[in-house]
Amino acid sequence: MNIKQIIYFIKIFEFRNMSRAAGALHVAQPALSQQINLLEEDLGVQLFIRSTHGVTPTEQGELLYRHGRTILRQIDNTRDLLISKEGSINGTVSIGMPSSTCKSFAIPLLRRVIERYPGIMLEIVDVPSADLTNLVEQGRVDMAITPNEPARRGLDMQPVLVEELFLITTPTLWEASDAISLDDLTTIPLILPSKPNTLRTTVDQFFLGHRMNYKLVAEASTSSILIAAVKTGIAATVLPWSAVHEEVQADILQLTPLPSVMSRELSLCKAQSLPFTRAAETIRVLCLELFAEMIDHGLWLGAKTTD
Repeated sequence: MNIKQIIYFIKIFEFRNMSRAAGALHVAQPALSQQINLLEEDLGVQLFIRSTHGVTPTEQGELLYRHGRTILRQIDNTRDLLISKEGSINGTVSIGMPSSTCKSFAIPLLRRVIERYPGIMLEIVDVPSADLTNLVEQGRVDMAITPNEPARRGLDMQPVLVEELFLITTPTLWEASDAISLDDLTTIPLILPSKPNTLRTTVDQFFLGHRMNYKLVAEASTSSILIAAVKTGIAATVLPWSAVHEEVQADILQLTPLPSVMSRELSLCKAQSLPFTRAAETIRVLCLELFAEMIDHGLWLGAKTTD
C-alpha cells in the first residue's frame, strides 16, 4: 500500500464511479482499476463492489476511507510544519462548524484571517452538528466548533461559550412578547432538526423534563431549511440568535424567550493524534479572540463566555 493508491482509493470512494474518478485524477481508467486491484490484493480484502452503475464501498472500504483521510491530513500537516519559516504563517486550515453557527461566525472569521494572515488558506466546512466530531476524528478537518459535545477519548474539547435558544416565529404565527408560557409553547406547530442532532436532543430533554409533549409537524436536516419553513409561517422552530440574526434584524422573524432557559454549549474540538500546525493554532486562537470580542460588543445575543 502506498500514498498514490490511497489517493486513488479516496477519489473513487467519493465519486462512487471509476471513470469519473479517473477523469478527476487525470489518469487512464485501466491504470486506476489496476492500482485498486493491487491494493485489494495487498490488503487481502475487497474494498469495492463493482456494478454497471458504479462502485459501492464494502465495510473494509469504509474503514480504509476513514483512516486514509487521516493519513493524508497528517502528511499535509507534517509538510506545513517542516516548511514553515519563523515569522511566516502559511498553510491550509479546515474548520467545521454547524450551520446555525456558520451564519454569524464564518464571515467575520474569514475576514479576520484574510486581513491578518494572508498566507493561511481557510476552509469552512458547514455540516450538521452530529457529523462534526467524526470529521475531526477522521482528519477531514483540523478542528470543529461543536455544540453540546461530551468529552470523548482522543479528542481535546475546549468550551468557549454558552448561547441561549429561542422560539423563532413569524409575527403572524405568534405575537411578539417578552416570553411565552409552557402551555402556549405546546400548542405551537414546530419544525425541528432531524435526529441525530444536539439541538434536537436539547429540545427533547427540555420537554421531557417538564413532562410535556410538543407539537412536531416536520423535521429538517439543516438550519437553512428550518429557517425557510419558519419564514412561510407554517411552523416555528427553536434556534440560537446566531442562526437567524439577519432575519431578526430585517424584522422577517422574531425571537421569543422560552419559559425556562434552554441553552447549548459550543466547544472547539481537535484530535489528539493529529499534528497541529502553526496555521491551525493561529486559527484556534483567532476563534477564541473573535468569540470573546463578539460577546463583549453585544454582537452575539444570548451568548456568554464559559467560566
